[in-house]
Amino acid sequence: RAFPVSAHRPQVLPLRGGGFPRGSPAAEEVQRGMPAAQAGKSEPLTRITFARSFAMGVTPVTVAEFRVFVDETGYKAPTSCTTQYMNDGHFIYEEARGFSWRSPGFAQDDRHPVVCVSAIDAEAYAAWLSRKTGKSYALPNEAQYEYATRAGTTTAFFWGDTFDAKACEYSNQPDLDQGRAMGNVPMGPKYRFQCSDGYAWTSPVGNYKPNPWGLYDMQGNIWEWTSDCFNNTLAGQPADGSTRTTGDCDARSSRGGSYGNASFSTYAAIRAPRNASYVGHSWGFRVVRND
Repeated sequence: RAFPVSAHRPQVLPLRGGGFPRGSPAAEEVQRGMPAAQAGKSEPLTRITFARSFAMGVTPVTVAEFRVFVDETGYKAPTSCTTQYMNDGHFIYEEARGFSWRSPGFAQDDRHPVVCVSAIDAEAYAAWLSRKTGKSYALPNEAQYEYATRAGTTTAFFWGDTFDAKACEYSNQPDLDQGRAMGNVPMGPKYRFQCSDGYAWTSPVGNYKPNPWGLYDMQGNIWEWTSDCFNNTLAGQPADGSTRTTGDCDARSSRGGSYGNASFSTYAAIRAPRNASYVGHSWGFRVVRND
């Protein structure tokens, strides 16, 4: 189906105010299949009540939308991108020269989410959009992203708690299509949703069912940058839903999970740390409007 995507300005959706229980216990992460050594970044559970309203991007920023920014400003985006492949039964992540947001190593069109962009690139886009429109655009912070993802739900995914074929109705997940395209990779339910969503790599934005608030691609498709300085746990996070400005401010959390990770890495509270300059083939962003 066609989804109305503008090449000029991302569509945003005002969200109703309120609060939500943020995070996930490490024991639940391990139960979902996450290795114990990786668990615990989404603790402790905290109650967030937003001090101000905001509007969330309905979809991730697209290739077409990012191209307008580059063409108008002459912005120099990265000319290499970290890619993923299998070698001797292991996932290998390697920087590839010549790959970029224009050519990430797989086919995309204008309606796909832009990838191979860093948090620095994403912040530059949001600053340009603010100047262009006179509105206050930014990257979502972690609280805003999880609140918008959950959309009033408390389950692992906004569509439920079970790792089943329903996932392919709602998002571009690490599924059987992606596993087959990768080659000799684990295909069991611990790593792959046992369904086919039609795409091995990124999918066009808005291609699946939205969450209860009408937002698309909040879980799956791509990892999305957030604006908070990274901290290894949620301890000390602002309870009013504001952006955290203490911790490792050279790094950010990514949210949402992507098409290229294990199925246990796409639940609502997942946090993936990366340096703000990191450029990856499944990393992109959406914007939030704070005015």
